[in-house]
Amino acid sequence: MEKFPAPNLVGRTGGGPASLLTYEPYYGLREKPFSLATDPRFLYRSPEHTKTFEDLYLAIRRREGLIVLTGDIGTGKTTLCKAVLEKVDRKTFTTFVPDPFIARDDLLKRMLIEFGVMSVDDLKSGRMTGSSHSELSYPLYEFLKSLVPLQAFAVLIIDETQNLALPLLEEIRILSDLESPEKLLQVVLVGQLELRAKLKLPEMRQLDQRVSARCSLQALTREGVSGYVSHRLGIAGGSEDRVRFSPAAVDAVFRVSNGVPRVINLICDRALYLGHLQRKNEIDPEIVRQSIDDLGVGHLTAFPVADEPPAATPATTHPAAPASRTHAVAAAADLSGLDVDDIPYDLSAPIAAPVAPEPGTPYTPILTLRINSTRALLDESASARKWRIRSKRVAVAVSIFVTIAACLMLGEALLMTYYPDPGQLVLPLPSAPRPPQIAPSLVPIEIPPASLLYEANGVVNPLKPPPFSILE
Repeated sequence: MEKFPAPNLVGRTGGGPASLLTYEPYYGLREKPFSLATDPRFLYRSPEHTKTFEDLYLAIRRREGLIVLTGDIGTGKTTLCKAVLEKVDRKTFTTFVPDPFIARDDLLKRMLIEFGVMSVDDLKSGRMTGSSHSELSYPLYEFLKSLVPLQAFAVLIIDETQNLALPLLEEIRILSDLESPEKLLQVVLVGQLELRAKLKLPEMRQLDQRVSARCSLQALTREGVSGYVSHRLGIAGGSEDRVRFSPAAVDAVFRVSNGVPRVINLICDRALYLGHLQRKNEIDPEIVRQSIDDLGVGHLTAFPVADEPPAATPATTHPAAPASRTHAVAAAADLSGLDVDDIPYDLSAPIAAPVAPEPGTPYTPILTLRINSTRALLDESASARKWRIRSKRVAVAVSIFVTIAACLMLGEALLMTYYPDPGQLVLPLPSAPRPPQIAPSLVPIEIPPASLLYEANGVVNPLKPPPFSILE
């Protein structure tokens, strides 16, 4: 296999879209089948997408006013909206706003240009520069009123609305309320799952109460991924005899992408490029694994078991044991780093005894499984398995309780051994400090009579009061 094959001259047209093709001419494709561009022609009508498509289209036709479409990242919301816009008739004027960070006045200018009220030259020449909000709102309102006699209406679709600012959401609420006497403008808010939580905020109550239709877009199932890949290859001009994905490869794409169309496009586009380098018309799981590793979008641990029975091996001198599905899986795929539960096997197959290798032949065991115990667990019913799991949990809880009780009893026994008297465990509290004692005077003090304190040597002391008698 050459690493850089010679360029295919079919794809070299000297310009135009065909000059951008690389692996497509090798598979007979006219265009890129797994481009990330939002092309409505490549919309795959899976059961989930068909229901969401019809709900959104009927909500627009009924003039519901305010419609919300939510979905996870990469599920194809923008492609679905553009496909709905292509289905509406010519009496429907549409505007698609992909920028959620646009200002209020810029939103009105874009709507006036998309509806044909003003031209792009008016915007480039600066005629609309400095226009007030009312000067932009009035011509838009007059245009919407002019559609009523014609039985026409207008649709505004805003993408990525989970990032809209509150002033712009208030402007959208005002636009959705325009009536004369019926709704003049249908507003479709397209956003990720965070939009649902944002509409439930207290400041969003007025807008959330005006939502009359809510649509949700889900990821693809396993069957949906297979149909999605075949649909896009067919739209691009491919045929099964020139390019195809094996069922195991589709399983690998589904397990890594989880049914998200954007991730599917990345993996399949890379897989076709690698298959073109290897000159393979059928994309196998190994090419998908290499594509996933190159893109870094996930990790594929093992491949599903193929439905085809294993090829017969020539007879040898040793008696061959009956081959089981487990050994076929172990021989077909790299099982390094896997658990026992990750490996499928057939329970109806008999347990094969190990076959001794021929003399001189190195033998390397791939995997050892305890088939008997695993089969016994998987053969039991769902109710028996449930009671077995519950009994294990009860046994673990009882063992933990018994262990805790034994530890408490052991601690009490140790306390009784080393401290037989309970009074020894009481710690004496420190006594309060005694107040300071004043030593009594050893020399007695004689107090003179009151008459001496009042009168001394016949002279009356005016500073001392006369003594009073109790009898007086």
